[in-house]
Amino acid sequence: MINKDRLISFGYISRPHGFKGELNILLEREIVSLKRDDFIFIHLQGQYIPYKIVSLKGSQDNPVVSLSFIDSFEKAQKLVGSVVFTDQHALPQESKLSFMGYELIDSKRGSLGKVIDVRELPQQLMLIIKYNGVEKYIPFVDDFVDYISQENQEIWLHLPEGLLDL
Repeated sequence: MINKDRLISFGYISRPHGFKGELNILLEREIVSLKRDDFIFIHLQGQYIPYKIVSLKGSQDNPVVSLSFIDSFEKAQKLVGSVVFTDQHALPQESKLSFMGYELIDSKRGSLGKVIDVRELPQQLMLIIKYNGVEKYIPFVDDFVDYISQENQEIWLHLPEGLLDL
């Protein structure tokens, strides 16, 4: 069974490439280098379906992939627009995206929730959590971080007053 909480979206299928089922992937994040024999997951009809990369060409920022079981233009066309995921375990250790699933703990408020996504914005990295049922963006800056426990998967913070009210 695939644990969807461990999957990270990194782009979507933009269009078929040729008539043999190859697909262009538009990357929204450069989180991991795609390689032959890796698995990617495509979100289809509420399920995360694993596909093995049979071949890979094009540039690193505009990959063209052949996937197992996708061998015609028609099959490729059905996947256009689908979001593409990788397993969090495929991320390099030093990747900031590996903080997904970590518990954020504020020095005054206690537990704020688990990191559900990490976004790299032009200004800074943002940790995204669900706080009181609402998505909140927490700037991941040295001034706010007290301690990171990789063993316990916790990030201890001291956030400025009112930040969670925005």
